[in-house]
Amino acid sequence: MRDGEQVPGLVFRKNDKLKIAQALGELGVQRIEVGMPAVAHEDKAAAEIAGLGLKAEIWGFARCTRSGTDACIDANLDSVVCEIATSDLKLKAYQLTKDAVLDKMVDTVSCAKAHGLKVAFFDVDMTRTGLDFLKQVYLAAVNDAHADEVVSVDTLGVATPESFHYLTEKVRERVHVPLQCHCHNEFGLATATSIAAVKGGAEWVHVAVNGIGEKSGNTDLAEVAIALHLLYDIDVGLRYEKLTSISKLVQRLSGIEMPINRPIVGKGVFRRESGVTVQQLIAYPPAVEPYPPEFVGATREIVLGKKSGKHSIKWKLNELGINLSDQQVETLWKRSSRGLYRRRSR
Repeated sequence: MRDGEQVPGLVFRKNDKLKIAQALGELGVQRIEVGMPAVAHEDKAAAEIAGLGLKAEIWGFARCTRSGTDACIDANLDSVVCEIATSDLKLKAYQLTKDAVLDKMVDTVSCAKAHGLKVAFFDVDMTRTGLDFLKQVYLAAVNDAHADEVVSVDTLGVATPESFHYLTEKVRERVHVPLQCHCHNEFGLATATSIAAVKGGAEWVHVAVNGIGEKSGNTDLAEVAIALHLLYDIDVGLRYEKLTSISKLVQRLSGIEMPINRPIVGKGVFRRESGVTVQQLIAYPPAVEPYPPEFVGATREIVLGKKSGKHSIKWKLNELGINLSDQQVETLWKRSSRGLYRRRSR
């Protein structure tokens, strides 16, 4: 609800955020980042979300300023992600020196800790930061400011899975606190880089429902959860059958519809037209499905069209409660095939 809402023009009203938070809680998400209380009035919804009694930890997000962390305290949050940029490109844009970055970070994180907040240090543009300064800033965050956790961050989505695995592993070697990861999707690699980070030692993955977010979006919740569970045998503890329903909720509240071929939650994932595919689906669904639709709360759909065969027609007739003999189905299939061919040929 923080990075996801940074889609230009998107605003989640307070009631929207409460609905999404409830749905995330029912899904079994263990941590929810509810926004930046210091930035906008609507992020005061963070206080109400914190009071919902969800099992999930409720986190705020703040820049490395005391006013940012104070706003999280005022919103009754117990945990905060504190960000500051570290790459030379970002420092040039902000007109900051490396010493100033270190001072601001240590001061803010230390102050937040003194007020009882659980703090994760978030290194903006980590993947374009020089290795020497990267090591220095993470060590300062943990050893000097006493951050509880740190985040590996690919702000511009420019890391390859291999390089992000390497960087995350190096951070893991140098600091001995829980490690999070945060990736963007500029090259369509956010899911791959996030999983690479998990293999490199990350214990938490920043995700967004439907992968919404600024630019090309954030790492998609459903993609990471299903890939980790079914491909890597890492069960992240979600009620996976609710993935489709929460996707629909966020589509409705955000106005951002997913392509029909969106992995996991797209309308077309379990939609079939090809006759040979439907034949296999009827005989043995695992022949054409990596997992059953009910696992993610979806349903199968057979569409009649140019590529349909007799098995597709039988499926549809059964859906409609119509009983025809094999000969009648054969006749119907031939007539429909000839009709389609004539229409296409005109």
